[in-house]
Amino acid sequence: MLTTLVLRSLQAPREVARFLIALDLPMSARLTALGAVMALSAALGTAAELLFSFVTKVDLGPPTNPLPMALVQGALMLYAAAAMAFFGRQFGGTGRFADALILVVWIEFLLILGQVAQILVMVFFPLVSVLGTLALVGMLFWLLTQFTAALHGFDTLFKVAFGVIAVFFGSAMLFGMLLLSFGIVPVPATL
Repeated sequence: MLTTLVLRSLQAPREVARFLIALDLPMSARLTALGAVMALSAALGTAAELLFSFVTKVDLGPPTNPLPMALVQGALMLYAAAAMAFFGRQFGGTGRFADALILVVWIEFLLILGQVAQILVMVFFPLVSVLGTLALVGMLFWLLTQFTAALHGFDTLFKVAFGVIAVFFGSAMLFGMLLLSFGIVPVPATL
């Protein structure tokens, strides 16, 4: 069942989105799924960092603590679900936050599967794994567009894609300005 759902997510994403929404899971199950993908994503990120350091022989220092990474990941997924529901409703959509949350969690699960494949490729072909990153980013935007359309009952994918991209970049700019206003600036990397 899980393998079929994963494959159908790539072949017929709106159908899978409607299926996930129709499950009408209780909020406790949705939050449990959120916690599970938060933990998986953080653990995978730490493992990937260690493996990258081992494969490339580049010392990245001590591995990143997975707990803050998991919390940031969870906050981003909650924000993505809220944005998906809120902005879609502003344009006449009918989707709910709870349904957006399960769709965002499912997208994250699919990205985790893609990251596992990317890590396996990195072991044998480190430079080729960069292409995997581009493919995962493309898959993220494609699934966000398809799932947002299914959540809100939109038919025009072009408009939905434009909205997804506009909200993504608008949010990035807003959060960037907020971080700068609090004095949080990225530290430049030194080699």
